[in-house]
Amino acid sequence: MVKGAKPTSSAAPAKTAASATVGKGGKPRQQDEKAIDETFEPLKLDIKGAQTAVVCLRSAEDSVLIRACDALFKYAEKSDANKLMLHEMGATDTLFTLTHHENQTVQRNATMVFGLLSAHPDIRRHLRKIDCIPHMISLLTPENEPLTNEFAVYWLRYMCSDYSTKSQVLSLNVLQPLIRLISEADPDIKFNSLSTIDHILDDFHARSLVRELNGIEPILNNLKSEFPQITETVCNCLQKLATDPFNRAVIRDIGGLDKMIDFIGLDETKDVHVHCLNALANLLEDTECLDLIQSNGGLKRLMQFVQDSVVPAVQAAAAKAIGRAARKRLNTGPEPQNRKIFAEQDAERAMVFLLLSENDDVRIAACQALAVMAESMLSRETIRNNDGILTLVQMMQKENPRLREFSTLAMSNLTQSNPNNIRELQDQAGLDVLIGLLNDEKDTTKAYACVTLANCSTDQVVRTNILEKGLIKNLLAPLQASYELAQAKGAMVLSAFSIDQKAREDILKNQAIIPHLVSLLKSNHDEVRRNTCFAITVLCVEQTIAIEILRNGALEIIRDLNTSESRKKNNNITTDGFYDMGPVREGGKFLTIEELAAEEVNDRRPILLVYAPEKNVTSWSATTGGSYGDDIYRVPSSSDDILSTSATPVKGSESKEKLSTGVSGRNAKTPKSSSKEKEGKTRAKKDKTSDKRDSSEDKKHGERESSETTADLKSGYKQTIDQDFQMYLDEIHPQILRVPLSEQISTLARFVSEKMGGTISPDDVATFGYEVAMNQLKAELHSNVVPIGRVRKGIHAQRAFLFKSLADRIGIPCTLTRGNYNRAWNEVVVGESSGYDEKFSLSIEDFRLHKLQKDSNQISIDYQNSIDKSTKYNPFDDESIEHIRESLRKLEQTYLKTNNKQILGVRYPAKTWIVDLLHEPGRLILANSSDARSYTILN
Repeated sequence: MVKGAKPTSSAAPAKTAASATVGKGGKPRQQDEKAIDETFEPLKLDIKGAQTAVVCLRSAEDSVLIRACDALFKYAEKSDANKLMLHEMGATDTLFTLTHHENQTVQRNATMVFGLLSAHPDIRRHLRKIDCIPHMISLLTPENEPLTNEFAVYWLRYMCSDYSTKSQVLSLNVLQPLIRLISEADPDIKFNSLSTIDHILDDFHARSLVRELNGIEPILNNLKSEFPQITETVCNCLQKLATDPFNRAVIRDIGGLDKMIDFIGLDETKDVHVHCLNALANLLEDTECLDLIQSNGGLKRLMQFVQDSVVPAVQAAAAKAIGRAARKRLNTGPEPQNRKIFAEQDAERAMVFLLLSENDDVRIAACQALAVMAESMLSRETIRNNDGILTLVQMMQKENPRLREFSTLAMSNLTQSNPNNIRELQDQAGLDVLIGLLNDEKDTTKAYACVTLANCSTDQVVRTNILEKGLIKNLLAPLQASYELAQAKGAMVLSAFSIDQKAREDILKNQAIIPHLVSLLKSNHDEVRRNTCFAITVLCVEQTIAIEILRNGALEIIRDLNTSESRKKNNNITTDGFYDMGPVREGGKFLTIEELAAEEVNDRRPILLVYAPEKNVTSWSATTGGSYGDDIYRVPSSSDDILSTSATPVKGSESKEKLSTGVSGRNAKTPKSSSKEKEGKTRAKKDKTSDKRDSSEDKKHGERESSETTADLKSGYKQTIDQDFQMYLDEIHPQILRVPLSEQISTLARFVSEKMGGTISPDDVATFGYEVAMNQLKAELHSNVVPIGRVRKGIHAQRAFLFKSLADRIGIPCTLTRGNYNRAWNEVVVGESSGYDEKFSLSIEDFRLHKLQKDSNQISIDYQNSIDKSTKYNPFDDESIEHIRESLRKLEQTYLKTNNKQILGVRYPAKTWIVDLLHEPGRLILANSSDARSYTILN
């Protein structure tokens, strides 16, 4: 009998076939009746090592698996080092296998340990190599135990910290079960689900999916949770969701704005007010949300909360929210609605109040908000009336470098096109502070100080005061800065102040400025080179400075710039004789206009030509009493220049190119303006005198034209004046006077469209039929060369050519860019409107144009005298002097052409736009946008 076996009643003898057999002798033999018990007595093991517990994970007994997982959970929960040790023992893969177990308790415990291991980054790196995400998502079902759901979503929370995992999880439709788990009663499940959604919302596509799955309201309902971690995560989710305008509409419709305003008014939730304000900032960027919160009194409560709160982090977050909400939105007018709403709630006063805080973070946030608000003309006045100028001047002197930086930024916007603020800045002793900031440790502060000083230069009294305080000697610091913006703004200040004789005298006393200024011509930054060139142009009024600039190698650097494909100016000026023969294929011959005109009329594209010499005009100055109608917007050009201009050939027909202009020949002297006219004469007498002068000049011009015609006949080609183009100039010129640059561009674009056949929808371009009109025109002229003024129907290439030709003659800087398949377009650089009062802007424009014209007239006189006297002391030979004369003429043209740039007041940032001449004439299309690609590329 086996030890431990108990006798049973069945042990009694019994004659049965199963219990007895018959022996050889016929005697029955009794079988050994021992009962076989295969039950194993439970063994109690005292496991003291994690390795043994990991081995137990391979057991076939559920109870062993349950106990082993429970022990491993407690061990892994203690530290990340324990998690990594279990992974190195091979527990990770075994636990993942057990999450598939049919026993729900085993599955639950294995999921708990497996979820904990995902908190270690090295283990997550291993988990991404195995395909475990679909299975873990499948555990997020109501049929599984709550702890299984909790640790499965805990595992997803950590795995979604990697962007590649977010994309994979999102593609497996994980949002729907996560949104369901948000409504669970267990706070751990809520938190882990919200945290996972927060990670997934980093993907912009997920933000619209949450809206489509009706997940915004469940998220918002947890805003007032008793657990701060949940509330903070809800605010983070709302902040990301509110970047989508459609999500903002949903939040607005379900009362989310009221809930958030109520929430930040609760004292018991002040620990998470910062996060709620960050979410509210995105919502307030929407004008409709701002209107709603204003109508129900929420905005007023917010402003009061900003001032009443004693938590610096909350005040800083509130200031950032107001600043972002007041930020100018795209496609808005000169005075965005958001700013008007904040002005009605006296937001400027609240931000000035925050400047009085003892916390630098609060002050910096308030300065940033004031800088945004100060882009509005109305806000500039309000800020000044609330002692904002005085307070900012104090902030500009603080020890915190970031506080000095952003207070100076706010001051630069406050002084833009605002003479009252400029005078207030002077009265509050801010000029000395600004000049001192030119030597600040931060280059950005130097740049903002330069912008503010340039704004102040519009006031002659203040400008003189600044110069007397030693501006010029302190400008060396921004010119030597390593930050390109500081260099560019330093050159801008130099050009703004150098219109005064006192500034030029100070420059001569500080000889180090000129070499550093010239060295900036070598910069790879476009704005630095552009501002430096303009500063040199202004300084060339002074003979001594101009010679010094040339001695420092400015002319050689400019020559190198003109030969550089990446740094030369893109918007070259088209002159009379400029023609476009289209792209030249690789290996093809580039023909002159004479050779093209000599060809028989063919069916190829016409050669577009512009030839319309302008009449010489009397220079405008204060003494002659010139007006805006006296052609001061045009660059005087010599009508007897012999020009050979053409489109630059390219290799291959499929490359994009910029059309450039080459000029050669002699320069005619510009007739001096009459000095006999008196201011007391009537306009009629002036017109009569002008007509007589024009008649005399036309006679001389006819003689020159006759001689040119004789020369043309010898070469077999005669250039005739494009009378239609001249009429276009006379017609468009009065329409663009005294209006902002952007309006000039739109006006010219509509004019070009009207002359070229009107508006064309994108679907009708192919059937517009301009080719027939072109062929008829060539047959009428008996030539392949067609004057641009004669073209009455055209699409991209023809309209862009006409726009460029007109723009160059009325002072609108633009490019002419050729694409493929007869596509061409014009690009312009236009800054965002500063929103200042139009009446005041015109007075600034009057002053600036007067000064520019007066100084530019002096360029020719001073330099003619300097060159005439150069034989006594100038080391340059005749060829160098001729180059100098040509450079000065171009500098004068550049000086006059910049009449559309705001020199004494800054507008930034400037962006590149494509001018629509076909579909919506006058519309500016942001370069590199989808609309721009549709306009420039044949679909």
